[in-house]
Amino acid sequence: MPKQVKTSKRPSRSYRVESKICPKCGQVLKRSHIAWRKTLIFSTGPEIVTSWAYQCDGSKCVKEKESYKSEQAERLHLKHRRYSREIIVKIGYRRFWHHRTMYEIYEWLNEELGLKISERQVLNLIGDFLALLRAGQAANIKQKLGQSNDIVIGIDGMQPEKGNKSLYLIREPRVGLTLMAENLDEGANEILSDKLLNPLKSQAEQLGLKWQGVVSDAQQSIRLAVANSLPGVPHQACQSHCLRDAGQLTFAADRSMKKRLKAAFRQPIKRLRNRIQRLPLDNLYRPILLDYAEAIHATLLKGGVAPFDLGGVWVFEALNDLAASVSRCQKKGTINSCLASLP
Repeated sequence: MPKQVKTSKRPSRSYRVESKICPKCGQVLKRSHIAWRKTLIFSTGPEIVTSWAYQCDGSKCVKEKESYKSEQAERLHLKHRRYSREIIVKIGYRRFWHHRTMYEIYEWLNEELGLKISERQVLNLIGDFLALLRAGQAANIKQKLGQSNDIVIGIDGMQPEKGNKSLYLIREPRVGLTLMAENLDEGANEILSDKLLNPLKSQAEQLGLKWQGVVSDAQQSIRLAVANSLPGVPHQACQSHCLRDAGQLTFAADRSMKKRLKAAFRQPIKRLRNRIQRLPLDNLYRPILLDYAEAIHATLLKGGVAPFDLGGVWVFEALNDLAASVSRCQKKGTINSCLASLP
């Protein structure tokens, strides 16, 4: 249990083993020496933390002289780090769960918590948080997959830019669990088998899981790697990738139509906007026409996402809606007089 010590300079605390009974011979452990002492920075400020080591003097344990330390103290810090695990976790949650930028976290630490820290150190602590996540992932996988009898995996590879490493992700889609994430220089099937599938295959054997299937895109190296490492396991191509590939011709035609629409409206809408802006500021219809012009301009900026979000079709329908709206205004007589007054 921690022992709080108040001093005039800096708060301090010390930790002793939770159990003073030797787990090997059953005798009482005695305090031996300081295992470690350092200043840890918490969200409340820096504190001097001391962890005492205990040893057993029993005849069975004298030769080994194993030291026992407080588990609670070990959970406070990372080796060779002066920032506590508490502050590292809070930084990680702000970065990856609340999507704060590194500069926003830097301001939070310095201005709200009053901790003197550099921007570079914030980046280092984010890296420490990711290391903690990776270290704890094995236990998380074992816990969640241990409740299942079989396993299905999804594999996907992403390369941000040509010449850079590719990030390969393997997930269990039914439980929403990331099983592996590796940056690889090469995507050859032998590399994928060695770095991804074979370790995962061994882990599934340890947990007694049966392979039910694999889902991926149609990348040839992934197909060969699955065939070599998991022979006989059903391998299905991702429906999203299949639909995207199947809709390439339609999406290309839609994109071509959108380009023609933009080309047809770009100059006329610019000239029309200039004519409307030359109207007197007290003209009642000036803001209405400007709104229509801005609506047309914003409509032409609409994009699309393959395979089903067709930007060209959307732009065409939106322009028809705007034309119908202008036609209704003309029938009411509110636009005609404004159009007639355009220079």
